[in-house]
Amino acid sequence: MRIAVLSDIHSNIEALQAVVGHAGVHLVDRYVCLGDVVGYGANPNECISLVSSLGSCLAVLGNHDAAALGTPVHMDRDAQKAIAWTRSVLTKSSKWFLHEMKDVIHLGDIVFCHSNPYRPKNWYYVTEKTYISSSFARTKAKVIFVGHTHVPVAITRKNFFCIYIRSPQHSMVVPVAELNRQIFNAGSVGQPRDGDPRAAYLIYDTRKSVIEFYRVGYDVNRASRKIAALGLPEKFADRLVKGV
Repeated sequence: MRIAVLSDIHSNIEALQAVVGHAGVHLVDRYVCLGDVVGYGANPNECISLVSSLGSCLAVLGNHDAAALGTPVHMDRDAQKAIAWTRSVLTKSSKWFLHEMKDVIHLGDIVFCHSNPYRPKNWYYVTEKTYISSSFARTKAKVIFVGHTHVPVAITRKNFFCIYIRSPQHSMVVPVAELNRQIFNAGSVGQPRDGDPRAAYLIYDTRKSVIEFYRVGYDVNRASRKIAALGLPEKFADRLVKGV
């Protein structure tokens, strides 16, 4: 099976459309969304509609998704403004989709979550040693997929490395270890923060036991202009262009 793992879309329909188109060409069998479909960007309903149209797509709840449903979530003032606007425009069907998202999804020996697999609604960033160790210790999964940080990474108990894909390259293949357990972060579709504005996602090929990390170009300027035109905080428009 080839599983496309998408995370942190953040209402960026241009980026999401580009990634879905790219994944289709790469013969994906199913999709998993690691949360934060909404927040920051200009097209929350359109992004939810596209994610929900992806066949048997599995989806876990992100902190911005939870905030859009009215759950108290700690975030800065600008993020709160974007969430307030998002809540004001969400349709009933969009709210229902967010409401039905799971905290954690288990698929065989794979775990999918937004922040961490053991206390998903504490929204820990699995970049610190404590949270990495706890993620391994409190689940028996062979492979753990996380999002939330907006940076693609691969982690074992002994190693942590970011996946930097520089032009003209658009992909990197990382083997899944036979014995060691691993954590993989898909990066962000809609708001990358690793200095590369291209949308990030990954494909897990379970037959070949490899993770394919991809970067996909899209109309960043269009997505940025739409944020500015709505009067949302300007820094969210700037971030798209800079990838930070």
